[in-house]
Amino acid sequence: MLILYTKDNCEYCAKVKNEFANRSISYEDRNIKNGEFLKEVQGYNARTMPFLVDTSANVQMGNSDEIIDYIREYSF
Repeated sequence: MLILYTKDNCEYCAKVKNEFANRSISYEDRNIKNGEFLKEVQGYNARTMPFLVDTSANVQMGNSDEIIDYIREYSF
């Protein structure tokens, strides 16, 4: 399962979301304006958004270009 933590008015979040949409990738968008999601992503020590968690591969990353490279490499 892919979980993408995002925030409002974030150009990097929009960039990743657009890539997911172009590739028809299913993911759960968790906006950190929701306090529960903010606490979750803080548990990963994330400092920037977007932040991706791939629960099936136990992978976490927070750079938009790295996230895009990851989904391209693994052909989600």
